[in-house]
Amino acid sequence: FGSSRRTRLPLVLLLGRGMKALNRLRATVAKNEVENTTQRVPVPEFKVSIVRVKQQPRKHKVIDYGYRVVVPEVGEVPEMYRFQYLPDPEFPEDLHPGVIPAGFSAGVPVDDTMIYFYTQEGNSGPEYRVVYTRHDPDGGDEPAFQMVLDWTEDVDALWVEALQRLEESQELSEDALAFLDADPLWLFGIADPATQRALEKTGTVPMLRCYGQRPCLDEWFAYLNADSKADADFTWVVESFAEVELPQPWTSFKGVGDVVCYLNNESNDTTWKHPFYDYFLQLLTHCRKSTNEEHIKLRINRVLWSYEAESQTDVQSQMPLVSPKYVKQLAEILKIDLVEEPYMGRTIKTFLKAFSQMYHEGELDTQEVKWCLEIVENERAKYAVAKQMEFEADPADALDSPQPGQLYCIQCGLVASCYCPECGDCFCEQCFESLHTKGNRANHEPNHFILCAMCKNMPAKLQCTYTRGKYCVDCYHGKHVRQLPKFLDLKPLRIDYKRSAKADLAVEDEGAHSVIMPEDKDTFSRGAPLETTLGERWHAFYDLRGVKYYYNFETQESMRRPQDNLIVSEDAEERARQHELKEKLLHIALSREPRKLQAWNEGKEEPRLGEDGRHPLL
Repeated sequence: FGSSRRTRLPLVLLLGRGMKALNRLRATVAKNEVENTTQRVPVPEFKVSIVRVKQQPRKHKVIDYGYRVVVPEVGEVPEMYRFQYLPDPEFPEDLHPGVIPAGFSAGVPVDDTMIYFYTQEGNSGPEYRVVYTRHDPDGGDEPAFQMVLDWTEDVDALWVEALQRLEESQELSEDALAFLDADPLWLFGIADPATQRALEKTGTVPMLRCYGQRPCLDEWFAYLNADSKADADFTWVVESFAEVELPQPWTSFKGVGDVVCYLNNESNDTTWKHPFYDYFLQLLTHCRKSTNEEHIKLRINRVLWSYEAESQTDVQSQMPLVSPKYVKQLAEILKIDLVEEPYMGRTIKTFLKAFSQMYHEGELDTQEVKWCLEIVENERAKYAVAKQMEFEADPADALDSPQPGQLYCIQCGLVASCYCPECGDCFCEQCFESLHTKGNRANHEPNHFILCAMCKNMPAKLQCTYTRGKYCVDCYHGKHVRQLPKFLDLKPLRIDYKRSAKADLAVEDEGAHSVIMPEDKDTFSRGAPLETTLGERWHAFYDLRGVKYYYNFETQESMRRPQDNLIVSEDAEERARQHELKEKLLHIALSREPRKLQAWNEGKEEPRLGEDGRHPLL
């Protein structure tokens, strides 16, 4: 260990000395001598600064007044944010109290450019920032000179450094530097009576800031003291507030500090408070307190009320309630995305009709809203289950298919012998009788399949226009076509087993007894088939005239189906004459004598016309 040796103390002696020191400390605490022996750090004292006024005109432009920093428990401005200033230089002893706002920004023009001054709320007081930028005279993206003095609490040192940099860089003229040689709080308008009055108003009167040509939605949120994320469900309140028209005689303009002011043209009073501010603030507060069902009920009532108001304003151009506009609104209220969930379109139409009926009969019930929400969830669950199920082809689709094939019973799977138009399914004789013995099904009338005239096995789907025989697809195209005259271009008729005799009789009776007005002829449109090529994203609506059209919520396109340009009602005599004419034309088509066909009447004498001027066969 080297030439020198260290003396080591015994362990017992060290422990004894430690115990003596601990005992002395306990005795001192017991005698309450801690206060006398402890040195306290004095509480720092904040001295209220005095802003000096310079005898020169004010050129500052306030961009944002900011806000007053207040202690939540006390409700007062902290001392470090206070100062005193002279409103009038002629009275140097008349000092007024002032407040340094946080979020304040202003600019001062110097030599065709601007120097900006900002404030923010710091940890122990206000913090300041100075920015000066001179853009490239050639229009480049990079500035020719830029000075950014970042956040600091010492405003005097910050401003002195800014003036030194501007003087050393020779960016400004001597007159500009002399103008800037002043207290920054006075130079940029913080120590200005107008700014202090505006800050006092911000504590009691709401203020709508507008940094663009029109206030954006976030600025309207801030005007109502709301948050765009926390109050996202109540965005419709803020949007309605932003879109509402000012009542007479109020007008609005953009004032100093990008604050929207409202002017009463009759009394010439100017205020920051919107005439409808209290109404929408109470509406927002009510929505926050209400339940989800009550909130939805309120929005639906507002939609129906706005529809009634628009109808009274302009009746001629008002669209029906079940239109894309109000379907979108109700879908948004129920949180349904029609682009991603197009299958909900029919459900929303039903809701609109039901809510409209309840609205006219009295008041909407909250329980009805709950049931609607349950229906929406059930529809989503049904759609999810349907997507997971495997697609099963409908056996009845084979009736319309040009491909050959046998038809089978939907119930037992055996060969079918009939088709029920009301049920839309194929059945054998036993299954049809067992399922159609009771109730309304007992009134169903089936269309029995006709066996092929050649094979006597497959159901006939085609009827020959030459021999009037019924054949299946294979027998007609493979055998029967070879027996037909080659000089005749004959097309077979498709046998429609899906046609209902009851429906045809009902249509004929309705057409015989209904009278179509001339002005209503253009209001008819052809309905889309059940399996339309438009797809599920196209939803059917009716316009003002009752003409059907289809709307796509994804592409926001609309289209119409073909419609009849002229609809003429037929009387009984005209229908009988048309039926007789069809029978005669049918006999002419079936006749093999060429003299009865106009195309094969060459070399024959023209028959004499009757007394009525018609052909004798007609």
